[in-house]
Amino acid sequence: MSEGSKDKDNEKADLSEEEKVARLGNIPGVGPKTGEKLVAAGFDTLDKIAEADNEMLAEAVPGLSPSKAETVIEETEKVLEAVKAGEIDLDGKSKSKRKKPPEPEPDIHKMPSIEAVERAEERTRLVTGYEEENLKMGVPVGPRWLTKFEKARIIGARALQISMGAPVLVDTKKAPEGRFGFAEAELKADVLPMTVRRTLPSGESFDIALTNLLKHTRLD
Repeated sequence: MSEGSKDKDNEKADLSEEEKVARLGNIPGVGPKTGEKLVAAGFDTLDKIAEADNEMLAEAVPGLSPSKAETVIEETEKVLEAVKAGEIDLDGKSKSKRKKPPEPEPDIHKMPSIEAVERAEERTRLVTGYEEENLKMGVPVGPRWLTKFEKARIIGARALQISMGAPVLVDTKKAPEGRFGFAEAELKADVLPMTVRRTLPSGESFDIALTNLLKHTRLD
């Protein structure tokens, strides 16, 4: 081993154990645990490891086989050669003068104007012939007839009004007895001045005259 590499390895004699272990980490295959074992066994420099016998090294370091010890010695010699050539220092920092390849230019995308974005977000709702016919009948959304749920709500609301003293709008002698009977009779007679509110998932709502829906609703 040359004097130059020895001087390079021993230029700092007052290194702590942690620093010695860190320097041994330059040896490929030597991790922190193995480095600690080498330092504890007295092989705390690259020179000492490179000059050791594999059998002696394996015996001194727990868990290190002779074949593994020989590999460590060979790798240490390579590291010392790299130190002598100035390719690396003992702190593991590369001295290669190769330039870092330039990073690629980021893609440049021209952003559309706010007006263009707003126009793109506008949705054109396709209106079918069925919907056009419903619009003419005064039913802008939903079926043109009264659904069973709407019917139940109307009868329930009207029955509540009657129970609170609202006048009955049909002949009580001909209508079924009870406030619900009166309410249903009023609904069938189409005498209730009510509207049905239908709400879309978007939150938009439409009020539809009850009489428009009753024209296409079977109540019998």
